[in-house]
Amino acid sequence: MAQLRQDYSKFKDLNTEILVMVPNGPRMIERYLKSNPTPYPILTDKGAKVAGQYLQIKQFFSLGTPSVFLVDKAGKIRYVFYGKLMIDEPDNREALGVLTGMA
Repeated sequence: MAQLRQDYSKFKDLNTEILVMVPNGPRMIERYLKSNPTPYPILTDKGAKVAGQYLQIKQFFSLGTPSVFLVDKAGKIRYVFYGKLMIDEPDNREALGVLTGMA
């Protein structure tokens, strides 16, 4: 999620928070964050229990891939990215375009 980390200030300037959700346990996330600190939260959903409540993301979580949600200050999800591979991350140009109305 290097691109998200690199452009984090652009998202914050648009009053948006990045939330990354992964189907890994907290220990794995802690290990990742020690070598790859992020300015945004990485949420754990081990066993995809939360994802299972939302059918559209359960299939991706069963593959063990991350999902990215951009949430505005009102709590509205403005952009969602579902990774197909563990290393997938969103194209920030597309996400920023959605947030600025340019997409």
